[in-house]
Amino acid sequence: MGMVKPSQADAMLDALLDIDSVFDPQSAIMTTLRNALRSESIPDAVAWVALPTPTQGLLVQQVLGHITNGLVRLEVGVGRGLTGRVFERGSVHWVERYCDATSITHDFDEIMKSERVRRMIAAPLRAGTNVLGVLTVGGRDQGTFADELVTQVESLAHSAALALGIAQRSRAAAKASAVAERQRLSAEIHDGLSALLFSMASRSEALQRNSMERALANELETLQNEIFEAGTLVRSLVAQWHDSASGDLGAEVHQMAAEFEEGTGTNAFTVVVGSVPQLDGPRLRSLVRFVSVALANIERHAAASRAIVTVACVPTQISVVVSNDGPTATEVVPGVGLRSAAQSLERLGGSLSIVSDFDEGGFTIRARLPL
Repeated sequence: MGMVKPSQADAMLDALLDIDSVFDPQSAIMTTLRNALRSESIPDAVAWVALPTPTQGLLVQQVLGHITNGLVRLEVGVGRGLTGRVFERGSVHWVERYCDATSITHDFDEIMKSERVRRMIAAPLRAGTNVLGVLTVGGRDQGTFADELVTQVESLAHSAALALGIAQRSRAAAKASAVAERQRLSAEIHDGLSALLFSMASRSEALQRNSMERALANELETLQNEIFEAGTLVRSLVAQWHDSASGDLGAEVHQMAAEFEEGTGTNAFTVVVGSVPQLDGPRLRSLVRFVSVALANIERHAAASRAIVTVACVPTQISVVVSNDGPTATEVVPGVGLRSAAQSLERLGGSLSIVSDFDEGGFTIRARLPL
C-alpha cells in the first residue's frame, strides 16, 4: 500500500467522520427523511420514522415536512394506520387514495387531513427477520406510486435499518465493555482492600484499649504503615486500569462515553472507524484528555440530548471528533481545559479545531494527531 499524502488523509478522514447518519440513530433517521423528501415523484410531502416502544407500540421519533404538530411524538398501535400495518406485516404497502383506502384503519384521519395528505407509502426498516421501525411518506398531491418510487422508499428504509442496527450493536458493546471493566475493578478493590481495612479497623479499636504509651506508639506506627499500603494499592489499581488498555484508544473512549452517559443522563454514542493502532503513552493521554475536556464542555454548555465520539484512522494520522445536538447554535470559546488540550496535541504535531453548527445547533470539536 502506498503512502497517503496529508491532503488525501484529510479528505479521507472528513469522509469517514461524516457518519452521524450511519452510527447515530437520530441522525440516521433525519438523513433518511431528508432523502425521502428530495424525491421528485412526490414534490410536496411529509415523512416520518416510527420506532418500537417498550409497550409494544410505535412512536414517531422524527418527522420532516409537517405543517402541524399532530405527527410529532405520535403513538401508533401495531396494525393501526398505514405505519402500524407495515410494522405488523413487515412489508412495503401504499395507498393512492388515503381517504378511501380499505386496506388500513383510519385512526389518524384528522391528522392526515390537517397535513393535507392524499396518498401514502410506507416501508419497514428490516434487519434480517427483525423489523426495527417504519419509514412513511405522505404526498399532498394526487397520483400513483411508480415502481421507481417504491424501490427508492424501500432502499431508504433498508439504509436506515442498517444504520440503526449498527448503532444499537455499537452502543450495546460499549455498555457491556464498561460494565465488565467496572466489575473487574470493583472485584480487585474489594479483594485487595478488604483485609487491610479490616485490620485497620481492628487496630483502631485496639488504640482505645491500650493505655500504655509504648503500646500506643507501636499501634499508631502499624496503622500508619497499613494506611500507606492501602493508598499504594489503590494507586496501583488505578494505574493498572489505565495501562490495561495498552494504548487502546477505542476502549478508553467507550469507557468515557459510558461514564458520561451514566453521570449526565445524556445519550452518548461511540464510533470507531477502521483499524486504530496501539498508541504510545503520550498520544493516548493527549487524546483521552481531549475527549474528557470535550465531553465536559458538552455537559456545561450544550444542553444536548446526545453526544457522539468518533475515532477514525488513516495510515498517516488519527482523528477524534466529539459532537452534540444542542438545541441552539452554541459558539464555543476555548477555556482553560480546551486550551490545555490543544497545547498537548500541538506538542505532538497535532491540532484542535471547533465548529459550531448554526443551522441545527450544537458544536463539533476535532482533534488530529500524526502517526
